[in-house]
Amino acid sequence: MSRLRQFQRNLGVFVARSERRYAREASTQLLKLFQSTQRQQPDLNRRALYEAVIAERLGPNAAKAAEVIRRAEESFTDWPVERELRFRHVVQYQIFSEYIRASPARQGTQTNMGAVVARIIPEDI
Repeated sequence: MSRLRQFQRNLGVFVARSERRYAREASTQLLKLFQSTQRQQPDLNRRALYEAVIAERLGPNAAKAAEVIRRAEESFTDWPVERELRFRHVVQYQIFSEYIRASPARQGTQTNMGAVVARIIPEDI
């Protein structure tokens, strides 16, 4: 194997680990924020709760929370089968967006962040 190929392979392993770590940490943070918000505002319906969590995560950009929820819904509820929006979908959309925005050079990810999210965020919330 050439040195360039070995370097690219090693770089790929490093990037994949970094992506998984980011997905794990962000998912854990969002789950804790979900639980905290749910305790503080138990009267919120699912969508409003998701929006409140994302607004908190976005901080000064909180006004964009409704757009994040809408885009997550567009991305996850119609294909491959129609289903109800879940917090897991919102988390996956949000952390992928954050990760990609953090570096304009990124075109995508090498790992399936959704698999990491699914191990942390319960399916039923």
